[in-house]
Order: sequence, then C-alpha cells, then structure tokens
Amino acid sequence: MSVSMRDVRKVLDPEEPDYSAAARLGTASLPHLRTLVAGDDPLLAAKAAYAAGQLEGDTGQDVVTTAAQSDDPSLRVAAASAAASLPPASAAAVLTDLVADDDPGVRKVALAAVPENPPTELADRVQQAALAPPAMPAEPVPNGEQPLGAMPGERADSGLMPGEGPTAGLMPGEEPGTERGMGDSGGGPKPGKMPGEE
Repeated sequence: MSVSMRDVRKVLDPEEPDYSAAARLGTASLPHLRTLVAGDDPLLAAKAAYAAGQLEGDTGQDVVTTAAQSDDPSLRVAAASAAASLPPASAAAVLTDLVADDDPGVRKVALAAVPENPPTELADRVQQAALAPPAMPAEPVPNGEQPLGAMPGERADSGLMPGEGPTAGLMPGEEPGTERGMGDSGGGPKPGKMPGEE
C-alpha cells in the first residue's frame, strides 16, 4: 500500500491522533514519520515518534531512537513512551540513555516504560537512576541576584517580584496586620470581609 505524507498527517494532525490508524498505515509510513521527527514542529514530531512505536514489531525503532536523541525533552518523552510498545530488546536499546536523562519528566516516563526483566545494561542504569540523589531546591543567592529556579525578576533577598512591597497580595482596603492583612481585632474588617462588611 502506498502511503503519502498527506495520509500520515491526516492521522497525526488532530489534537488526539488515532494511533491505531497510524499503525495500520504500516511500514510505508516510516519515511514520513522520520521526516516529521526531524522537522521543526515539536508537537507533530512527538506524535510521529509515538506513532513509529506503534508499528508492528521493531520496525519503527530507528525513528523512536532518533526522537530519543533529540535536544527537545518533549520529543524524548514521546520516545520513552513509544518504547513501551516496542519488543523488549528494542525498548531497552531506546531506554538505556533515557532512564538517566537530565530531564525528570523524561526519566519518569522512561522508567515506567522499562520492560520486565530488562537486559543487564538497562537494569544497571535503572538502579543507578534510583540511587541518584533528588534535585535540590535552589539556594538563595547573595546580593539579590536571581536564584536558580526563580521567576524572572524575582529577588532572592525578599521573595517579591519587582514593584511588590510588603502589602503584596492584599485586597483594596486591606491593611497589613496579623492575619492576612486584617489589622488588629480592634477595628479592622474581619478575615474574609471587605471594609464595610460585617
């Protein structure tokens, strides 16, 4: 059966592709799936990588492997997910590097896709990944420089965004005080009430 790029795109373009229809296109779809994985549309590339994993046997392994070597973590996630549909030896070949990926999302999907009784090399990588220390939260950086993991403009010394002061997060009419800006119990509004509400 002859398969065109148009046939492949018809299956993959919807927001939720019909991957069983993609699998029915068979190996004739592989050149188009390769092109899409190498293309500049990350979402379509991820769908193509996953579709390659749905082809019978290990016929799509080279396309999934190409996706697994991408700089784009979303494409590596798709490759890890696709590997779960490959025969165990092919899945192991794709997953060996992904289980130790720098991106935690890639690692999570890759670890979930590891076949039962994996080859020794993959089993060793899985064990190393399990023993790796979790990422530590960013430490405050002295002198108000932007800390790792902070939002752009966030100041390390105060936790406030530019322009925010000590009253940040208060509703109009609320004043800083002991309980979410509600002042003391003497005359300010009650918690959850605006001025004038009882």
